[in-house]
Order: sequence, then structure tokens, then C-alpha cells
Amino acid sequence: MKVNLYVFMLASFLLFCSIFSVNAQEPIKFATAIRVNPEPPKIDGILDDEVWRKAPIHEGFLQRNPNEGEEATERTTFQIVYDDEAIYFGINCYDSEPNKIVSRLTRRDGWIEADWVSVSLDPHCDRQSGCWFAVYASGAVRDGVYSDDRSMDDTWNGVWEVKTKTHESGWSAEYKIPYHVLRFSPKDEYIWGLNVERNITRKKERSQWMLNRRDKPGLVSKFGRLEGIHSINPPMHLELMPYVMGRSILADERDLFGSIGADIRYGITSNISLNATINPDFGQVEADPSRLNLTAFEDFYPERRPFFVEGSAIFRNWDYSLLHSRRIGGSPRYFSIPEGAEELERPKETTILGAAKLTGKTDTKTTFGILEAVTAPEYATIKQADGKETDHLIEPLTNYFVGRLIQDVLDGTSKVGLMTTAVNRKEADAAYAGAFDWALKFRKETLEFSGTMIGSLTEDADAWNNGYISHFEFDKRGGWLEAEIGASAISPGFDINDLGFIRRNNMINSWGSFSLIRNKPLSIIRSADISCQGSTRWNYDGLNVGKGFDISYWGEFLNYWEFHAHYGRDFESFNDDYVRWDGPVIKRPSSYFAHTSIRTDSRRVVNFSFRPEMSSHDNGLTYMRGLNFGVEFRPLTNVWLLMEPSYRRNVIYAQWIGRFEEDSVRYVYGELDNKTLDFTTRARFSFTPGLSLEFFIQPFITIGDYENFKELVAEKTYDFKPYSLNENRDYHRRSLKSNVVLRWEFRPGSTLFLVWSQSRSSSLEEVTLEDLEFRPFDRLISSFSDDGSNVFLVKLNYWLGI
Repeated sequence: MKVNLYVFMLASFLLFCSIFSVNAQEPIKFATAIRVNPEPPKIDGILDDEVWRKAPIHEGFLQRNPNEGEEATERTTFQIVYDDEAIYFGINCYDSEPNKIVSRLTRRDGWIEADWVSVSLDPHCDRQSGCWFAVYASGAVRDGVYSDDRSMDDTWNGVWEVKTKTHESGWSAEYKIPYHVLRFSPKDEYIWGLNVERNITRKKERSQWMLNRRDKPGLVSKFGRLEGIHSINPPMHLELMPYVMGRSILADERDLFGSIGADIRYGITSNISLNATINPDFGQVEADPSRLNLTAFEDFYPERRPFFVEGSAIFRNWDYSLLHSRRIGGSPRYFSIPEGAEELERPKETTILGAAKLTGKTDTKTTFGILEAVTAPEYATIKQADGKETDHLIEPLTNYFVGRLIQDVLDGTSKVGLMTTAVNRKEADAAYAGAFDWALKFRKETLEFSGTMIGSLTEDADAWNNGYISHFEFDKRGGWLEAEIGASAISPGFDINDLGFIRRNNMINSWGSFSLIRNKPLSIIRSADISCQGSTRWNYDGLNVGKGFDISYWGEFLNYWEFHAHYGRDFESFNDDYVRWDGPVIKRPSSYFAHTSIRTDSRRVVNFSFRPEMSSHDNGLTYMRGLNFGVEFRPLTNVWLLMEPSYRRNVIYAQWIGRFEEDSVRYVYGELDNKTLDFTTRARFSFTPGLSLEFFIQPFITIGDYENFKELVAEKTYDFKPYSLNENRDYHRRSLKSNVVLRWEFRPGSTLFLVWSQSRSSSLEEVTLEDLEFRPFDRLISSFSDDGSNVFLVKLNYWLGI
């Protein structure tokens, strides 16, 4: 393995600075809860119940932003009581100017600039995991889970209650969090991790009861402690969420469809849960955005389906995606259509017959997860050469399995883990992978040594291929200096894409980076950081396939505007990307890229973002120019609008066309001039904390003009000679995707969805000179009249807690 000199220099710098940059921790605070006797408080947002007159009052909030460590400018107090069913919080957010409280509505888990307060709990007191419950002054709620001490995931939805009330001294929030939401092991007496946080939007002030300073790594490990809870029994809880759904698809023909199914959540023990889904439907999920991909690699789209998103952190490897759940129930395409046959119709998704997750954490601090899913065989309707129509298998009956174990070690903030995945198809190829990973923290969690070892085994036409990953990384987190060095090796035979996601194999990589961070004001800057990173990449044939560096700056001004600038330099190397398409290794010229962005104060009714970008080869033959613009508009307290138009022009001197077998092998390229316009718009209308209407639309147009076809003179060069290609490779593609969702949570955990989805597209087969003219408004308007389909869906989920 070859590692540049700067990596060694950075490692030395890192080790030297880490010795002197570990600051003292905040002293741990303690809060006390008392038992309710005899009646629990009424959840109405008004803290006038008898129990609130007796419960201890906790205060002493300190600012995290903008003036870290100073006392909060407004007083905040909280009290805690409990009974055999739930824990209750009463929070008073005093305000010297209550008429200036920013109260805005949004849907559940929607982020918006407004005043809010949150409660964070770590029931296992493992300093790694937990959950948080936030409420805006308007009564809108957000919740989620913590993992790995530093990750926050708002895709989890618990069933709990909270009400808010504005009064002459500010506003208050009253919580009821049932124990079945928290999941914890039974004990005689409990000590939980706890933090309470408040945000005052007009002052851009965020204060915390237990201050977690910005220069300290971690989140959950910095919580205070909650004491006083005893003599309770965590429940074995069963949650049923049956659904009924009706759907109508309007395209060339009308298609009516209805189904029923259910989600099941069962607390097998107080800290072990089973989640299952039968005949799941994901009709309310927003469609993936349109993209143009001219590379040899697959696009990555994030998971949006609730069953797979919720609790996904436990199945996450810390460096690589062994589980990319989009593979389960994705577009059926395993078997191709027979040669000479015409495809008439195929299903868009593979039916998931059922799926289940078993997750939990033992008393010995072992976290575990098991995921099992089965998908149905799928068939396409084809017309054979003799004219006969038949059903052809394109996706076999498939079983997916994922297993995960994570053991807390040392003081509980470090961990080691095992993970395995398996894909078994009926009468088709199988695939397996296994991983061992670790993250060991030292010196008050500021130093971390982490890594991953993964092996893969894939079947291909009765032959087995195997491969591996070795990944080692050393990080310094917190303080004025953060730094990282690492190295990885991915063998040519490594493949996890049957269930995971990796863009490429056959690569040895080494990298190093450091960031200088300032959290105190300096002149007109409120806070800032400067980062520098360098890396080298080699394939297993000893070719350098990438080397370069980049430097970036981020800063926040005193007026809360943000500025970002990024510059990078890639030195001459070789490009082996298209070898997977039987292409050659070609020289990659030196190049640079740069972009900058500025964003105005996000508290304002109207705020803007502006991001120009550019890149170019040193010879100037290949270049890119782009512009992204964003406008966020909140004309009313319950209305939010975001428009994000973007334009990009790519001029590529040598765009891969293909390999042609003639008197000899010819590797053919073309000069491409590509222009792309995207006009994504989102809007939200919130009528109550549980009733909202959301709107998404994306007109998309991309035009490509090819000319001057050429063939590579010799591999590993960037020299070409003319080639006569009698084909029109120009393209004109446009699409329109939209989604309108009315979401009504009419009782905790129970939701009604009314959905209208639209998908239109056009790809011209014979592109003329007129089609290549880039007339943005005409092209975007045309996308509204292209052929497509409309989907109307009604879905009702009903939550039953037993």
C-alpha cells in the first residue's frame, strides 16, 4: 500500500495535538422524579395539577448557542412525576416578551424555525442510545432515537402525548410518555440519562439543562441523570396497526386495487421487541427524484418506507452499507427477457409477502437485531417471436436475512460488532456477507480507533466468488482540532450489492484530514471551521486511480448568515471505471473543482440560498458550470414553501460510448454538451398539529448533444483519433413527478392518508436540432402534457395498544 507523505505528517500532528486538546467535562447534574399519588396530571398543557405543586423544580439552563456557557436569557423549569404506567414532564418556558414567541405549525417530525422544547431520555443509561421527544409552542411534535452516542434519527414514531399552552408568562408543555415507548430492563431502582433543551427562535438561542458543549464529541454520553424512579414494572406491550387501502391508477387503462395488511409490534420482554409487517403497502411514500447518471455506477436513493426506516440504525455497519433495504421489494429485474421477445407489461415493484424485525438490548449491554423478509416471484407479460403472449419469470421467490450483534465494551462508550447478511433465491444464485467491526474510544471519547473487516461470497452460474474489505481509521473528535487518518482495501471480487450497496471494488485507499474549529466570535464571524483533506486511491493492478486534496471553509456571521467555500484539486491519474463495461483504462487529466454557497438568516419569513459551482480539466476541454438557488417562504404560521431550481451544464471531451468489435477492438467516445434543469418545489399546509397537506413537484429536463466521435489510440492514454459513428446519440429527456399527501393523525398512532401521485415522462427517439435547443420554460411546461399515470390512494392505519 502506498501512502503519501502528508498522511504521515498529519498523523504526527494529530497525535501531538490530541494530548493537549482534551478539555474538562461539565459536572453531572441530577434530577429527581416523585411518584404520583393518587391521580396523574391531566395532559392539557396547564401545570395546575396538585402533583406539580409537590414535585421538585429543576432549572439552571445554560446556553449552547449563541454564547456558550452563559446563563440562558429566559428562565426554564421542569418537573418530573411518574406512576405505574408512564413518566410525566411539566415544563415552563418563561418569556419576558410572550408576544414574541414564535409559534408555527408543521406536520409530525417536520422541522421549522419556531420555539420548541425537548426531553431526551437514556433508559438503559448506556450513554450510547436513547430517545427524544420535542414539542413546538404550537403543539406540533417531533420524536426520534439516538444511536452511537452521536446519531439522531427522527424516522421513529412513538405513541405518547403532549399538550402546550401559551400564558402571560410564556408557554408550558405537559408530557405523558408511557413506559412501553421507552423499553428498559426491570430493576428495583432506576437511574436514567436525561437532558432537557429549549430553543428561542427570535434570539437564535438554544439552552440546555445539562450543557453539552460544542467542542465535545457525543450526545447521549453528555446527559445528566434522572433519579427517584422505583417499584415499577416495564410492560410487555402489544401494538397492532391494521390498515385498509384502496388505489386507482389512471394511465392508458384504469386499474382499481384494494388490500389489507397489518404492522405488529410486540414487547417480548421489557427490552426486546418484535416488529412485523404483513402485506405492507408503501403508497404514501414520495417518489424518488429524477437524475441524470452518465457514470458506470448505480445511483443511491435513500430508504423512505416506514417499516425499514424505523429502527434501521441497529442494522447499520459503521463504515459500509451491508444492508441497503431498497433491495427488498425493489424493481423486479433479476431475470432478463428472452432474446427476440417483446415485453408488454411488468410490475413496478416486487411484492413483499412479509417482513419481521427482532431487536433489543440485554442486561449485559449486548444490542442485537434480526431482520427477515420474503418477496414473491414476479412475472412480466411478453410476446414471443411466434406472437404468443406468455408470463415470464423476472424475479424469483427470495428470502432476505440480516443479523446484527453489538457489544458495549470498556466504559460503555466503545463497542465491537458482528453482522451477517444472506440472500437466498429459489432456483437462482445466492449471496452472503459477514462483518466484524469495532469503535474503541479513549481519553474521554475524544480519540477513536475504528475499523471493519468484511467478507463476501456470491454465486454466479454455479461458481462462487469471494472478496473482502479491510478498513482501519483513527479519529480525533472535539476541541479546536478534529482530525482523521485511515486506510482501506476492497478486493476485486468483493460484492455486497445483492442486499447492500457499494459503488466499486478493486481499490486501495488512504486518506487524512483535519479541521480547525472556532466556536467563539471573531470580528464579524460568530463561528467557523476550516477543513483540509487528502487521499490516494490505487487498484489491485498497481494503477493510481485517484489522488488529490480539497480545502473547505464554513462560517456563520454575526447576523446569522452562513457562508461556505470549497476548493479541490485532482491530480493526473487513471480511470478504470468503464472496465466493468468492457471498456479500457484511460488517463484522467488533472482537474479542479470549486463551489461556494451563502444562506440568509433562516429565522426570516423569506430566506435564500445561493450556490454556484464549477469544475474543469486543466486543458479546459472538459468543464462544468452549475447554479443552485433556493427560496424558503413562510407567509403564515402554518404555511411553508420551498423552491429549489437548479441548472447545470456539463461539457465532456471524452464521454464513453461503447466497445465496438470490427477488424480490431475500438473504444469509442464522443464530445457531449449536456444541459440539465431541475425545478423542485415543496409546500406544506398545516391545519392542526395532526392534520397537514404536503405537496411535492419536480419538473426535470436534460438535453445532450453529441459530436466529434473518436476512438482511443491506446489504453492508458488520453489520445484520440476520429471515428465514424453513423448513429444519432443525442438525447432529449424530461419528466414530471408530483405527490400530494393529506395526512391526518386523528388519534395517537392512527393516521388517514389521501394521496395523489403523478408521474409523466418523455424521451425522444429521433432528436432533431430543434429538440436540442434549450428553452427552459417551454421544455418544463411541455412536461405537464407528456404521457404518464395518475395514482389516487386512500389508506387508513389504526393503532391498537394492548
